[in-house]
Amino acid sequence: MPNLIGLKTLVPPSLQLPALAAAMVFVVAVGSTQVALQIMNSRETDQLRQVGQVYLDGLAASVRPYVEGGDAVEVERRFAQALAEQHGIPEQALFAFGGDGRLIARAGDPRIEPPDAAELMRLGFRIDPAGDVGWASRPLGAPGSGAGPGIAAALDLSEVIAARERLLWAVVLMDFVIACLCGTLAFAILQRLSRPLRTLVDHLGSQPLGEPEPLPATAAGTAGPETRRLFDAYNRLAEGVRDRERLIRALADREQAAALGRMAATMAHEVRNPLGGLATAVSTLRRFGDDRQVRDEALGLLDRGIETIDRIVTGTLDLYRPPEDRRLGREDLEDLRHLVAPEAVRRGVTLDWRVEVPDSVELGAVEVRQLLLNLLLNACAATPGGGKVSLAARTEGTDLVCDIVDQGPGLDRSVASRLTGGGAERPATEASGRRLGIDVVVALLGSLDGRATVIDAPGRGTSIRIAIPLGAKA
Repeated sequence: MPNLIGLKTLVPPSLQLPALAAAMVFVVAVGSTQVALQIMNSRETDQLRQVGQVYLDGLAASVRPYVEGGDAVEVERRFAQALAEQHGIPEQALFAFGGDGRLIARAGDPRIEPPDAAELMRLGFRIDPAGDVGWASRPLGAPGSGAGPGIAAALDLSEVIAARERLLWAVVLMDFVIACLCGTLAFAILQRLSRPLRTLVDHLGSQPLGEPEPLPATAAGTAGPETRRLFDAYNRLAEGVRDRERLIRALADREQAAALGRMAATMAHEVRNPLGGLATAVSTLRRFGDDRQVRDEALGLLDRGIETIDRIVTGTLDLYRPPEDRRLGREDLEDLRHLVAPEAVRRGVTLDWRVEVPDSVELGAVEVRQLLLNLLLNACAATPGGGKVSLAARTEGTDLVCDIVDQGPGLDRSVASRLTGGGAERPATEASGRRLGIDVVVALLGSLDGRATVIDAPGRGTSIRIAIPLGAKA
């Protein structure tokens, strides 16, 4: 495996596929030849076994009576006659065994010692791995008994084995040459076929990050129709990517402009909300400025209203809410009545205020005032003339609970879903001012970890309950 990994790093990626195909062709050619050689060797051994058995068939008929009768002299004489008539595969020695496996007679080379008689009779034929001798054996007992006397011959296979080795080396050499030629041919063919792919890969590798460049018209050269189709498809893809990138940049610019417009509209909407109350406070000062109590209340309302506007503008421009904020008090909720009063008077709506909270609540004053002010202004806008809008604020356990009730025609289902966390889309027909107010309310509820519950009775009004955990920070 390390060698393959090293070879992969040395061979360029564009040549790896042709090289791998050439290697596979070479391995298949060599492997198939080796399998053929093994089959040929096995069949040659079977042929030698058959030759040995044919030879022993004739010899067995000549010596059977004398082996069974134990006449060693006659057996050796007949063995000598057989050795004198050698044609084809020569015999080096002949052996006769009794029924008990004892050697009765022998002839030929005295240096050759026979193996165990029982093993010889069992195998029938084997090639001695230590020399060029083939042992052929034949029992003389009843066929299939596996017992009784038998004869064996040591055949000289030196010429046969030498011829086999010469054939083996010739076949291996020829196989190696043919495998190399086939591998080289496969490499050349695949290299030519993969040339368009290499051209495309090299072109992609030379491209910088960003928009891809189309292939030049001269890249196809004299390539065939399939290659031209591949290059044309890539050029269409590159043009599509370039068009998409240009469209994305245009959409990003438009989205940025739209975001800036929404931010400006939201800030203008949120700044305009307290202006009616501030105008009322200025009018009150002009008319009743001599009254110290009235003057102090109006000036306090102006101070808190200006502080609220300043925090809204600063938070919008800095794209975050102020981390530090003064605590919410009873007077902040009472201020809301003065801020909503001009809109209520203009629409002929009566206000009902019930505030039962401590003088200081562990909540940010600006965020809670902004949240309730948007809901109250929307309630006034939804309530017909002569109707009533009420606010009831109190603390229950660890929550600040505020109920805003109007007598309008009912809250749109999509708006109610957004307030309660349903995530519905904004309806396209919703008025832009009220839509901005709802957007702010939803954002403030999320920042304060608040919860909204809507009880809607069509034709009889809407009740919105806001629960904000004490200690929540925007």
